[in-house]
Amino acid sequence: MTLLAVGVTLGLVESSIALAAMIIGAVTFVLSYLGVYIGQRFGHFFEGKIEAAGGLILIAIGLKIFLEHLYG
Repeated sequence: MTLLAVGVTLGLVESSIALAAMIIGAVTFVLSYLGVYIGQRFGHFFEGKIEAAGGLILIAIGLKIFLEHLYG
């Protein structure tokens, strides 16, 4: 649904779709590069703690979805 809203908005504003795509691509590239760089620099220091936090986050997401389907 979000992609439809973006497409309709770009059509209504009459802006350059190519320019929007280049900006989105550039921002995605920079943020992905920063994520990899930060992960390489600090990944070994937080390795065990981050894995545990990631597991807890996945469990919380699964529990939230389960409860939504159970009571929603």
